[in-house]
Amino acid sequence: MFSFTAQHILAMRLITQFEIHSLTVLHNFLFLASAESLEHHNIGFYDFVRGKKGAYSPTLQSIIEELLIGKMLAKEPLKLTERGMDTYCALASSLRPFEEYVDRCFRVYMKYKDGLEAVNQAINNHLIFRRAKPGHKLFH
Repeated sequence: MFSFTAQHILAMRLITQFEIHSLTVLHNFLFLASAESLEHHNIGFYDFVRGKKGAYSPTLQSIIEELLIGKMLAKEPLKLTERGMDTYCALASSLRPFEEYVDRCFRVYMKYKDGLEAVNQAINNHLIFRRAKPGHKLFH
């Protein structure tokens, strides 16, 4: 078993609260939330690289894989299992110290709430993403 971090709980919250059902959307969504303000935050994901389908975070991907292995997450569609939902509900309050970053996520969600798939297109228009070469880091 693995240790839960606030990043694990954040990913679980986004999947549940914002109904993010695709890994690509989740990666791109968190890139946009992190890029909304380049002020570093302890819970943010800043290891994104430019990929073929948008932004990709190895840290986020490892968290998703841990949740899948722990049977807390179903992959198709991306959804918390009953065990994952119980764990999330028990640990959700641990995000309180990180409300500023959670608010960033909420602002991005409000822009795309009518169609989260639009996040995948919006990423192509983001200046940081456009300037990076494929395979290169998006934040320095």
